Amino acid sequence: MKKLCIVFCLMTDLAISQNIASCKERFDKYLNFRGSVSSYMRFEKDVMYLMGPGGKTELALYEEEIPALAALFEFGSQKKQVELISKKGLRRLSKRELDSLVKDNPSPITVKKEKGQMPLKGFKIALDPGHFATSLGEAFVEKKYLYFLPAGSALQDSVKIFESQLTFNTASLVKAMLEAQGATVFLSRDKSDFTSFNCTYSDWMRRHKGRTLDSLVKIGSLSPTKGNSLLKSNEVDFFWNFFRDFDLANRAAKINVFHPQVTAIIHYNVDEKNVPWTKHTNKNFSMAFIPGAFTSDNMARTEGKLSFLRLLVSNQLNRSASLAEQTVANFHKYLDIDIAKTCDATYLRDNCISTNCAGVYCRNLALCRKINSPLVYGESLYQDNEKESHLLMKSDIDLYGIKTNERLNKVAISYYEALMNFFEIK
Repeated sequence: MKKLCIVFCLMTDLAISQNIASCKERFDKYLNFRGSVSSYMRFEKDVMYLMGPGGKTELALYEEEIPALAALFEFGSQKKQVELISKKGLRRLSKRELDSLVKDNPSPITVKKEKGQMPLKGFKIALDPGHFATSLGEAFVEKKYLYFLPAGSALQDSVKIFESQLTFNTASLVKAMLEAQGATVFLSRDKSDFTSFNCTYSDWMRRHKGRTLDSLVKIGSLSPTKGNSLLKSNEVDFFWNFFRDFDLANRAAKINVFHPQVTAIIHYNVDEKNVPWTKHTNKNFSMAFIPGAFTSDNMARTEGKLSFLRLLVSNQLNRSASLAEQTVANFHKYLDIDIAKTCDATYLRDNCISTNCAGVYCRNLALCRKINSPLVYGESLYQDNEKESHLLMKSDIDLYGIKTNERLNKVAISYYEALMNFFEIK
């Protein structure tokens, strides 16, 4: 008996949103933060132009080229992308060149489904559990923890929460759920106290700081003066002046090497107006971020332009918005938390583009720009909410061999069901 096979090619979607009008819609709806990059694009009926400094036209993208260019920007190397842009300029690519682009940049994640196999067999999903600090020393560096003491306050019990522990345990739960359905799942770090370099921050500082800075100076990525200044800086200053961005770039690079069909970036939030987070808040909201909200600063470097073009010509933004909408709806359903509106946080009002999906915002975050897949950056709840903080500290249930609590389990289920829905598996 012949096996029944169904072929899934989830990333290309060449028949959908592959025209100038859909690119213009993405530009207006997701990418152009308050007109910041209006001067970098010009749209006409069957062509769009990427503009450079002084209004000089740098690149023409014709409507019939968009599917092939989407394949290049999603699946081709950065070197190939730069080469094509520099050679193409304003000329129209021939049919032979377009066919060659598609052929030379095939999706590495086409999935053949056979009848009777597990529903996620063959699918690749990346999970990025945010942060790394699980000790007060490293948490002081990263500023991603809650530590309330009852003395001199209305608290009856101490509150001690490390966001890195919450995100890692949540990601581990989601990973176990997805693997039970046959998925191949990648975590951007291996332990709750690890950075993306799979060691603690203290270990990285001791073993890799000097060598890394020396290498960057040698290749010209750092000036000798800047490198020497960083070498002498303490752990706190070094983190904020260098390591935070270096770690984020490494997370994105590792995920992109994995070539996932989809990525979930897992975070937990706090009330911004409750700073310095030494007491509880009565606020609690769910939200999620997707790529977009580009500014002119992003267009000053080649990497930023390539990310912009990928999001412009591919369907990653549309698919990210759909995934994020489902994730936020699940947060609301399982956690019984209100969905954030633009007026509920100053960063939503001042730094984001509000989408037409409840609780979903385009935010110009490094991971959102750099990761090459549809993605959701989830912020499920406020850790400093009085009820949440005590529930989050519990470890009263064992799931998949992980000591956890019901709140984290519900957050994990929210991501899991959204990801299953992303693949249209009910």
